Amino acid sequence: MTQTLVQDGLERIEDVLSAKPFFPLDLTDDGLRQVALRDYVPGWATSAPFYVRRNGIAGVLCTRAADVRSVYMDTDRFVMKSPGLPGYEVFDVFGGLESVLQMDGDRHSRVRRLMNPAFSPVGLTNIRPAMQKIVTESLDAIAARAPAFDAMADFCNTLIMRTLLDATFNLTREQQAAFERMHNSIAMATQFRPGEARPQEFTDAVIAVRTVIAEVIEERRRTPGNDFISSLITARDEGSKLSDEELYGQINTICGAAIGSTAGALGAVLYVLGKNPAEFDKLKRNPEMIAVSLDECTRIHGPGLFSFTRFATADTEVGGTQILKDMPVFVSPQAANYDPEEYDDPGRLDLSRKPKSIMSFGTGPHHCIGVRMAKMAMQMGLAGLIERFPGLRLSDPDFTPVYSGSVGTMSIVSLPMLTH
Repeated sequence: MTQTLVQDGLERIEDVLSAKPFFPLDLTDDGLRQVALRDYVPGWATSAPFYVRRNGIAGVLCTRAADVRSVYMDTDRFVMKSPGLPGYEVFDVFGGLESVLQMDGDRHSRVRRLMNPAFSPVGLTNIRPAMQKIVTESLDAIAARAPAFDAMADFCNTLIMRTLLDATFNLTREQQAAFERMHNSIAMATQFRPGEARPQEFTDAVIAVRTVIAEVIEERRRTPGNDFISSLITARDEGSKLSDEELYGQINTICGAAIGSTAGALGAVLYVLGKNPAEFDKLKRNPEMIAVSLDECTRIHGPGLFSFTRFATADTEVGGTQILKDMPVFVSPQAANYDPEEYDDPGRLDLSRKPKSIMSFGTGPHHCIGVRMAKMAMQMGLAGLIERFPGLRLSDPDFTPVYSGSVGTMSIVSLPMLTH
């Protein structure tokens, strides 16, 4: 009976929308993200929600700032937990390891409260010296091969990987390897089609990272340290604590997912600055502007085209567009950041803009819990680069990036730069 009801729900969505026009590209189409910033995002920023497919499944994409904000904030109508219709397993990007990013209601609030102390200013201060050491070592390596280097491979990826896995989590090299493997396989988990088996490499990576997480939790329980995982294990809130399964999910999320999004964000910042040399020169002369400059740069080019999928709890609408119960609802924070109702001349980089309410790291109850850590890493990395290499610039002023990563992300593959 349950399976019949589930199948009926999926068929109802398809039947009701059968005569509706759909966006011509599936959201998993790699060609979409290669041209999205140029060909689609500016137009999406003023468009009412429209019908799309992801992995062949019908859904709605919201792109105007007001519509995106409505979906983010209305946790009664739009939830993170999948209704479990056939094929919806494609939306589980963590292989069954439940993340706070995909929790709802009281449980989501409880897990966030337990995680918050590890992301507090005090908690981040504890890792700052180790992070600075990683930045310095990365800059030394770039200086040794100057003037040409790849900002992604030689700086962004290395800095964020080591910041999270070494400075923050204090993992051994062998333990780090399991999370790197998980990070590298997440894209596979978002590409397969309904009815297909999960890619074996992804399944194996999930098993391996579960084993490592169990080992690390046991180690920290025996010998707690001044690290992020120890903080999660010892966190208490009115007698509540994280269960082992919750620990698995949160450790995996931060170690596996945050690596790509933060490295991708820093790479995008360097690309945007490189494409706007006059603004880049302004920043080099005024490094105290780094914090506000990061906000403006990530508004122009964030780490992701789409954020985590929501699901409608009942028939409803957003911006005049019909949305059916159980339908996936996709939002584009990148398009919302180009909404002219929010920002004057939104396609222009202006480091003096001080943009408010940018959507790059979400908003509302599910805003990125690790945003303080991500911004601290990016600020330290960018500050180190422009101080050490004041002549920093793109190797080719006309450079056009190629993107990779999981569905919805825009991680620059390679970013050739010159130190002088």
